[in-house]
Amino acid sequence: MITKILVVDDNLNNVRLLTDILEDENFTVYTADNGAAVLAMVHKLKPDVILLDIMMPGLDGFEVCKLLKNDFDSKDIPVIMVTAKTEGIDIKKSLEMGAFDYIKKPIDEIEVIARVRSAIWFKQTQDKLKEMAMKDGLTGLYNHALLIELFEKEIDKQQRNNGSISFAMIDIDDFKKINDTYGHISGDTVLKELSNILMSSVRGGDIVGRYGGEEFSIVFPGIDEQNAFQLCERIRKEVEDFDFEIGIETVKITISIGINFNELKGIINKREIIQKADEALYRAKHNGRNRVEN
Repeated sequence: MITKILVVDDNLNNVRLLTDILEDENFTVYTADNGAAVLAMVHKLKPDVILLDIMMPGLDGFEVCKLLKNDFDSKDIPVIMVTAKTEGIDIKKSLEMGAFDYIKKPIDEIEVIARVRSAIWFKQTQDKLKEMAMKDGLTGLYNHALLIELFEKEIDKQQRNNGSISFAMIDIDDFKKINDTYGHISGDTVLKELSNILMSSVRGGDIVGRYGGEEFSIVFPGIDEQNAFQLCERIRKEVEDFDFEIGIETVKITISIGINFNELKGIINKREIIQKADEALYRAKHNGRNRVEN
C-alpha cells in the first residue's frame, strides 16, 4: 500500500532533506512551500501524514494546523510540526492546535523516520476503529447513524452546487417468513447477499446504508427524478431475478422501494425527505409489493 506524506516548508533545503529521508523509506512524498496551498492539496491527495513547518510567511504552521483540524476531510490526518522553536510554550501551542507530534530542527534522520512511522501506525489504528464504528457489523454497509450524517452532508453539498438529491427506502417483502421458515442465520445470509447487490448496482458517489432490521437506504446525489426511479427499478429487478442460496436450498425474494426526489430549494428538512420516502415505501407495500413508488 502506498503511504503518502505531504511536506510543507518554505525552505527548499529542508524540503529536499525531508524528501530524501522519506523516499529512502519508500514513502511517496508531495511538497508545498506555503500554507495557503495546503488545504487544496490535502483534499486532492488525501495524505497519510503531514509534516508542517511552523515558521512560514503568510499563514504560519499554527494557523494551517488549526485550519486542517477544523476541516472535516483533514481533521484526522496526523500533523507533525517541524520546528526550530523548541521552547515548551511553542510545543504546547502545537499540541493544543491538534498536532500529533513535532520534529526538532536541525533535522535528525532517525528521529524523522521514528516519528513518521509512529504517526502512520496511529492513523492506521484510528482508521480501523473508525471503520468498525461506521459500518454495520452484519452487512458491512454504513450503519444508521453514519448514513444520516452523510445524507446531511450531501444535502449541504448539493444545495451549494444547486443540485438535487433522492432518498430511497428499501424493504424486503415478507422477510419474517424467511426467518420463520429457514431461521435467523439464513435470514442474515439474505441480508448480506442483498447488501452486495445494492453496492454493486449503485453509482460511485451514491451512499448505501442499513437503515435498520430488513430496511436499507440509498442516497442518490445529483440525480434527476426519472433516473433515480429507473435505477431503483433496475435494483428491484436484479433482486427479483437473483437466486439466494440458503444451505442446499435456493430461495427467491422481492423488495419494495419508496423514493423521494428533492430539488433542494428553500429550507430543507432531512426528516421530511426521509418521511416522504417512507410514505412512498408504504404505498409500494400497499399496492402489492415488489414495486417502486415515488
